[in-house]
Amino acid sequence: MPRPMPATAKPTKAHVSAVETETIPFERALPVGLLRGREAVMRHMRPILRAHGTTEQQWRVLRALNDVQPMDKTTLTNHAALLMPSLLRILKDLKQAGLIRLVRSQTNRRLTGVILTARGADYVEVVTTALAQKSVQLKQVIGEATVEQLLDLLRTVELRLSTIPSDERAR
Repeated sequence: MPRPMPATAKPTKAHVSAVETETIPFERALPVGLLRGREAVMRHMRPILRAHGTTEQQWRVLRALNDVQPMDKTTLTNHAALLMPSLLRILKDLKQAGLIRLVRSQTNRRLTGVILTARGADYVEVVTTALAQKSVQLKQVIGEATVEQLLDLLRTVELRLSTIPSDERAR
């Protein structure tokens, strides 16, 4: 497999022909397939989130906190699949809405954890119920076994790709 060219390098004939033989049709590109699958699901979930006045990103934070609390901000970025600057903005909004609060770590006073307030826990319960109803419908269409297989495959992809270095500088 050819090495990526530096941005300032001009492609050689050998490099161009090697890349052309490896070109994957756009429709079969893994990132495109993952995005289209996600969008197919979120097209059904997004209206529920909007009806409850939350964004997808806010929901991921609330849902992650519903499973584990308190959670430090770094762990929360990983669980909610967010970058730290986005998380900090979202936490500010959720705190203003009274859905979360920040707490000091008992073991390390420099660390801050995030927890749901009682109002936040109630809110998560209401939205989770609405999303669960839609999930049942989607699973009936897709097939329960197919959904479980897809989730297992996605976890396998995540785990296997975590074993190789990424070119991404900072997350």
